[in-house]
Amino acid sequence: MKRVLAAAVAAAFSIVPNAQAAGTANNNFNVTTTLTSQCTATNSGTQTVDFAYTAFQTGPQAGTPVNLLFQCTRGFGPITAAFDTVNGTAAGVGVISGLQYTLTAASPTNGPGTPASVTSIGTGDLKTFAITGTMPPGQAGDCATSTCTPAAVLRTLIVTF
Repeated sequence: MKRVLAAAVAAAFSIVPNAQAAGTANNNFNVTTTLTSQCTATNSGTQTVDFAYTAFQTGPQAGTPVNLLFQCTRGFGPITAAFDTVNGTAAGVGVISGLQYTLTAASPTNGPGTPASVTSIGTGDLKTFAITGTMPPGQAGDCATSTCTPAAVLRTLIVTF
């Protein structure tokens, strides 16, 4: 019985073809990209520089400052900023309710982003522009009642990169 079983096992292995070792072949290629750097505004909603001015006041009036945020390609700089000229000058001078104001954009602070890796897409640099405003003293303003709250004047910070 053992001989019949051994012969059957030997016959079964002789039917299976000999397995060949699998081979490999390599072919190299390059991965390239053309990256166009940019900055995008990331604030949600409209930020407001707010002034509370009394006609003919003797000292300048500061407005509430705001921070405008831009996410930029990592390491991208230098960038410049100016104000729109639709409702004032590029230097930040404008008029609201007959009162002249001047806006100032400080040089941006940079929050460095994180580089991409095989496990993460990374993040861009975060550039923050602090916007402040002042009104000079001694202005009369335009108001037909004891207190006026005019509609906001939309200003835009234009970042050039």
